[in-house]
Amino acid sequence: MHISKVFNNNVVAIQANGQEQVVMGRGIAFQKRPGDAIDQARIEKIFTLESKESHERFVHFFK
Repeated sequence: MHISKVFNNNVVAIQANGQEQVVMGRGIAFQKRPGDAIDQARIEKIFTLESKESHERFVHFFK
């Protein structure tokens, strides 16, 4: 899994199975940039958004 967007040290977006997913885990994005691989052992939660409307609300929530 590779990072497509970093929200903060604990939340990132990834592309998996043709869908964008939001991944949460303590320190999962510490000193990481888009394109870097993530440590799968740090993953605590994975969110998959079904609709574009849900995606926009979720991104706004994290900003």
